[in-house]
Amino acid sequence: MATWQPSMEQEEFMRWLLTPTNDRNVATQSELADLLGIDKVKLTRWKKYDEDFIAEWHRRYKAGIGSPEKKSKIMDTLFATATDPDDPKHVQAAKTFFEIEGSLKPQGNIEVNVGAKVGELSDEALEAALAKKATDELAKRREDRDAS
Repeated sequence: MATWQPSMEQEEFMRWLLTPTNDRNVATQSELADLLGIDKVKLTRWKKYDEDFIAEWHRRYKAGIGSPEKKSKIMDTLFATATDPDDPKHVQAAKTFFEIEGSLKPQGNIEVNVGAKVGELSDEALEAALAKKATDELAKRREDRDAS
C-alpha cells in the first residue's frame, strides 16, 4: 500500500490550516486559493471530504500541539503572566505553572502539628484527628506483623 503524498497545493493548504490565524500570510481560504491559482471549492473539498488529506491534517495537528516548542511557549507565557503583579490572573498562572512544572508536589510525607488543645477542637476536627491516628496505627501494626 502506497503512502499518500500531498500535492504542492495540498501541502500549502495544510500548512495554512495548521498556522495560527493571526500568523497566516493570507487571511481567508479564498485568498489562499487565489494565491495558489486554484478554485476555492477544491480547498473545501480537501478539507471536508478527502480522507487522506484529513487524516494527514489531523496527524500533523496532533503532533504539533504536543511539540516541545509549543509547550515551551505556553510555559513562557504562564511564567510571564505569573510574574506580572499587575495581571489579575498572575496567581492562577503561577499555580498552573508550578503544577505543570512539578515543583510544588510534596516530597514524601508531610506531617503537620497543630498547637491547639484537644478541648479546643471542634467535634469534626477531633473525629478526623482520631481517625487519622487510628488508621496510621493500624497500618504500622500490619507492617510490623508482615515484616516478622
